[in-house]
Amino acid sequence: MSLISRIIRFGSGSKLQGSDYERCFPSRESPDKNKATLWSIFATSVACLGGFLFGYDLGVVGGMLIAPSFQTYFGIDPSDKLREAEINGTIVSVLQIGCLFGALLSTSTADRFGRRYSILLASLVFLIGGILQIIGIRLEVMYIGRIISGLGVGALSMLVPIYVAEIAHQSQRGLLGGLWMFFISTGLAVSYWSHYVVRKIIDEQDNLLWRIPLIIQIVPAILLFFGMLFLFETPRWLCAHGKISEAYSALSKICDASQNLCDEMKLIQDSVDLERRLSSMTSWKHVFSSHNRRRLLLGCGLQTLQQLTGINVINYFSPMVFRSIGLSSGEAELFAIGVYGILKMVVVLVGILWCIDRFGRRPLLVAGGVGMGICMYAFSVCVSSTPAPTPGIDSGLTVTAGLGIVSMYTFFALSWGPCPWIYCSEIYPMSTRAKSTSITTATNWAFNALIGKVSPLLLATSTMGTYVFFGSWCILASIFCYFFVPETKVKKKKKKKSSLR
Repeated sequence: MSLISRIIRFGSGSKLQGSDYERCFPSRESPDKNKATLWSIFATSVACLGGFLFGYDLGVVGGMLIAPSFQTYFGIDPSDKLREAEINGTIVSVLQIGCLFGALLSTSTADRFGRRYSILLASLVFLIGGILQIIGIRLEVMYIGRIISGLGVGALSMLVPIYVAEIAHQSQRGLLGGLWMFFISTGLAVSYWSHYVVRKIIDEQDNLLWRIPLIIQIVPAILLFFGMLFLFETPRWLCAHGKISEAYSALSKICDASQNLCDEMKLIQDSVDLERRLSSMTSWKHVFSSHNRRRLLLGCGLQTLQQLTGINVINYFSPMVFRSIGLSSGEAELFAIGVYGILKMVVVLVGILWCIDRFGRRPLLVAGGVGMGICMYAFSVCVSSTPAPTPGIDSGLTVTAGLGIVSMYTFFALSWGPCPWIYCSEIYPMSTRAKSTSITTATNWAFNALIGKVSPLLLATSTMGTYVFFGSWCILASIFCYFFVPETKVKKKKKKKSSLR
């Protein structure tokens, strides 16, 4: 049976069936519901500071690019829209280029030295890049700082979901894995509000206006580094590398009282032994083998489509987007963006606490894509059918289009925000997990860089066309998930057994 026909057969239902399910999504854990321990919650929260860095570094650039002192310092003329758009796109996209290579390079350290030490190294790399951004004596130094920070962020975007997936019980992966997206949203919100607060207390022509928000991002990087020093390696990696006593120690911290430690350890060892029998090597050749190719295509497809939903047009260039709907006052723009950031946090929290493990990944992806597409189309119609708003004056366009943006992100935060990351951390066996996840993450960053580069040019050329383009991709993403993406949500034993018959 061909690859495509097999995928279509799996996608036609909401679940994989029988042995196909076990081969595609092997797991060590019993699917019974278990409580997350304090250690697992603490370890997840510390590791997900990498997500905070991810979100903050993505969001901080929007307010920085419209800061008058930033434009003056680097000789950017706001009246030259195309040149401004080109510089803005470069500042945004060089970070994603660094992220792409960071995601790919980190796989070697993740497999050889472990997930924990790799996260420590990535936080140090980010710190170096952050310091260069703060210094920023020339645009070239800013570019280099963004690239180096991108290496750290890209590595963290690959490492943290794996770390969380391997310390979380299967029934808790939706919740704990969703914390990654919540921390990203928190980082975005803090970056937005940092610009607003600094704008209130610092003169527009003072370079501290854009340097203070860059200084703030150093704090969570330091907390991540020292926090990981007190944490443990994942039991699966320790077991796979023959460190059984250390694996027992780590497992004792993340298993609740209802779990038998010896049974859990045997499940891990059996799973690792099975993966070794199925795969005598963990080379790149095996990652692209027929055994893993289907999962790799699914993961890369989801990460690509996440970027093509267009959400990062708002994340990166939110001041420009809000300006296009009538908020031309600097403080008004930043305040609206800050409120938007808080909304993201709330919606993501609702999603990870209630929706992801209740409804599953696939239904949320399908419904979320349709909702986002409708919002994009409605927003483009609203902008194109209403005259350009008067600067500083609220209009029906501002309110209506603003509601469209809010609805857009609500759908995203409940579906295409957390689900692709969780899905890609679940579907690969231990033998190929790090390498496969690095490829899917690098795919995300490659399209992230592309969107970051072309979005300001698209917005400067045709606002309506920009949102029609991304709205169409949202609809295509839903169609892809309906036909090709199987469900991975955990079911209780009785229900799971019936679905596998």
